[in-house]
Amino acid sequence: MNTTRFSNCENAMSKTIKAAQILFSLVCLLLTACAQDSQNQTVVGDQTQNVPAWFVDGKFGMFIHWGPYSVLGGEWNGQRIEQGDIAEWIMQQFQIPVEEYRAIAATFNPTEFNAREWVSLARKTGMKYIIITSKHHDGFAMYDSRVSDYNIVDYTPFKRDPIRELAEACAEAGIKFGVYYSHREDWNHPYAYGNFWDFDTSQTNLDTMDHPELFRRYLDEKSIPQLTELLTEYGPMGVVWFDRGMYTQEQGREFANLVHDLQPGALVNGRVGHYDKELLGDYQSMTDNGMPIGGIEEYWETPQTLNDTWGYSRHDNNWKKSDEVIRRLVTIVSKGGNYLLNVGPTGEGIIPNPSVEILNAVGDWMQQNSESIYGTSPSPFPYELPWGYSTRKGNRLFLHVFDWPGNGQLNLDGLNNEIKKAYPLLNPEETLTVDRDEAGGLSIDLPAEAPDATNSVIVLEIEGDPDIDPYVVEQGEDGSVLLDYLSASTSGAAQKRFNRRGESGHFHISKMQTTDDFVEWHVQMNTPGTYHVDITYAARPGWEDARFVVEMGPEQIEGSVQSTEGWYEYKTERIGQLEVTRAGRAVVKIYPSAALDHYLMYFNRMELLLSHDELDKDE
Repeated sequence: MNTTRFSNCENAMSKTIKAAQILFSLVCLLLTACAQDSQNQTVVGDQTQNVPAWFVDGKFGMFIHWGPYSVLGGEWNGQRIEQGDIAEWIMQQFQIPVEEYRAIAATFNPTEFNAREWVSLARKTGMKYIIITSKHHDGFAMYDSRVSDYNIVDYTPFKRDPIRELAEACAEAGIKFGVYYSHREDWNHPYAYGNFWDFDTSQTNLDTMDHPELFRRYLDEKSIPQLTELLTEYGPMGVVWFDRGMYTQEQGREFANLVHDLQPGALVNGRVGHYDKELLGDYQSMTDNGMPIGGIEEYWETPQTLNDTWGYSRHDNNWKKSDEVIRRLVTIVSKGGNYLLNVGPTGEGIIPNPSVEILNAVGDWMQQNSESIYGTSPSPFPYELPWGYSTRKGNRLFLHVFDWPGNGQLNLDGLNNEIKKAYPLLNPEETLTVDRDEAGGLSIDLPAEAPDATNSVIVLEIEGDPDIDPYVVEQGEDGSVLLDYLSASTSGAAQKRFNRRGESGHFHISKMQTTDDFVEWHVQMNTPGTYHVDITYAARPGWEDARFVVEMGPEQIEGSVQSTEGWYEYKTERIGQLEVTRAGRAVVKIYPSAALDHYLMYFNRMELLLSHDELDKDE
């Protein structure tokens, strides 16, 4: 669709204005590149990147899925998106022909859109950044793109650029701005991934990349040029959010490098590269609505919805309650993550009222309790707390009490520090009595009624850094001992990480390269005897024959790594036996036998299995 929007004079003026905007954006980018003082260094995948303090400390962001699919609202040609499915995929779900979907896009006229209102809502909710879909999988650009006229300015009666308006409103409000860009998938382009119903499937790259040269054309003709527009013409960006991975790691790295070259201050999320390879990016992205079972030892974020869909559906009324959203926020932050919470505006440009009501309630809670969220570090406790979660800031522990005890006593085991003061966050002048029993457990006297029905925060000021008892793995009734990701503690470079593949779960421990990089568990062994040692892990080609040690007290056995079928295809191997001569507490470790020039393995779990002979003796 080609339309002439301006007279020659108007067109010249438009070009002059755009040139000025681009120049202003480039100046902003240069200033941003020079202002990288407040950074936290981390290593993710193959890259070492700076993760800025605003992201680490901010914790909470708004995700916006908005496009022509919002006009349909989850329904097309008498067919509805089922409850639990996602409305922004309606084009693929019902295999809407490209020309028909383009005709729908041509009616997109969100005249009620107000960027400042959206930013104001995010700010009142306590959100520190906003990420919006600049192009979703349908291929429609939500900004004024010169690369393709299939965009909201050229193709619709709206004639405005909501990405620019949001970027400017965020800058005014002090909110970080970012864009989502679907770099691999584009149902409007014959050589991109995803449209298997409208284009000649023999010429597209559905699964195996039979025609990589055609996919390369899509990257060069549309994906990379559009991303370049976004990175150079819309001012400083906080995040560029990719989705659905990429065919090769080299292609993913090309996109990550483009962002870092043009926007040195911008973060790249973990979905930019090949999902079966080492994850690229500056931080890890959980699966959609994913919640890790335990703390991940690298920066991470989870994108989550307020109902079931991301894009607007008039039929999806499965709204979360505000107290659930508040508790999710606390849970995520206590585990070291960021909460990217989605809204799906209507085709008219309105954020649905249920979303607004939920966010307003969350904002009310944040208004009083944000001290326990912003700038905090994860819970120092290596185990679940029976009544809620905790966060930490310096020598203050914030106890987030979801289940207020009916007896007026909040019990906390394992904390050995001297307690200098305890008080409700909402009333710092009220001192709470803290007692310690003979076993070292704490008991905090609480008011009869919870200060907040959803999540009441109690503050403990402690002497020094937290000194907390380790988690102790108990032996099973069958004599087995499961030493997994969750119960482990790491030292040196060893790190608990996330992956998007693997049949045995989405979490493992890696980055072990020296004898100082080890994983350990505290275990309670009740039955002396001979134990078989089984290890479940994955390993890349080239890691074969790397030697490692499993140690329990004076007992040691050595094993050798074998490569697995895929990087994250875990397999279980029996590496030997350990002798336990007496019952009691023990420490189990695994570490490389010598320094390596690569990671030892992707460790998933270890099991100690009491031999059948020993079981027969017990019987």
